[in-house]
Amino acid sequence: MPREEPKDPKKRHDLAAYARLTQEADKGRLDDLVCPKCEREAVSVWFTHPAADTYRTWFICGNCDFHSRAQHDGRPPFFSDDRVSTELQERDLAILRQLIFKRPPQQIM
Repeated sequence: MPREEPKDPKKRHDLAAYARLTQEADKGRLDDLVCPKCEREAVSVWFTHPAADTYRTWFICGNCDFHSRAQHDGRPPFFSDDRVSTELQERDLAILRQLIFKRPPQQIM
């Protein structure tokens, strides 16, 4: 089934801005990305790996309160341990622990 475009032009813009962030991260550009909210080159990419088969990419603006995340089916192309945020990883672990449908225990790190 084809996806419907949002009717609100602002939401279409937001989706395009989020798509640009993920595309830039997939190309290896991890700092100084344009923020969809404040429009400054202040977004940095951070990663979490809270479970054996779970990777998330976080987009955090250093200028305003914008933050967003994307979940991956596998390891992100430019994932590295030095880009793992301990604070964000703890947040993601807490989310996994609160799931109604629990994962098998050996998968949570």
